[in-house]
Amino acid sequence: MGMFDSVKKDIMEEVFNEDLQKEVVDALNAHVDIPFLSEKTEEKMMNAVYDTVEGIIKKVILEKL
Repeated sequence: MGMFDSVKKDIMEEVFNEDLQKEVVDALNAHVDIPFLSEKTEEKMMNAVYDTVEGIIKKVILEKL
């Protein structure tokens, strides 16, 4: 474990917070319409996608720093 690992994780948590997730999910949900699904169901799906992508991005960034 490197000397700056805790700082890197703190930065990731500051950038990837609930406010960012809400903003991204709201924007996606406003532009994506899946017929026969309610907005609430679409939002759940977008949140699941966001969580997956966020995890991948964090992992890659931490590996590269």
